[in-house]
Amino acid sequence: MKTIEKIYNYDNITPDEIDEKTTRVRALLINSKNEILMCYSNGLQHYEFPGGHLEENETLEEGLKREILEETGIVLDLEKIDLFYAIKYYCKNYHNTKKNRLVEIYYYVVYCDSTYDDSKKQLDSNEIIQNYECQYINVDDLKNILIENKKTTKENNSALDDMILIWDEFLKANKG
Repeated sequence: MKTIEKIYNYDNITPDEIDEKTTRVRALLINSKNEILMCYSNGLQHYEFPGGHLEENETLEEGLKREILEETGIVLDLEKIDLFYAIKYYCKNYHNTKKNRLVEIYYYVVYCDSTYDDSKKQLDSNEIIQNYECQYINVDDLKNILIENKKTTKENNSALDDMILIWDEFLKANKG
């Protein structure tokens, strides 16, 4: 599968102007029932692909495996994942910190029939407070759910725009 990359750099920041970097990994976990596993935060009232931040010295794949286990209880087989999409944000004065930040988000496609297991999840305190839960959604319904979710979420969440974009690209790449 070919990896697609999208770069947002409205302030034309050069790599040497970056003060800090954040890297995240996310998974499109699709099963043979034509369902995708999504995480839902009841507190924030929005969906997201499971995943999160890399820890120090982790590879993308190691971070993905750890995050999926923590959020879903699923143990991934690293041989069955494909890097599909990368989004990079060059952010000037990130959240008024006077620091320029590069935010990289890597999306993997994972075909997996393992079901999520609440007893094996290792949610962090914020995810617990936000009532973070897993839900299977039919792949044919996901885009409309994300669009509706964008209208009703409590916050201005550009991640929903990214998810819609990525889902459209996934559907385009997997026609036929």
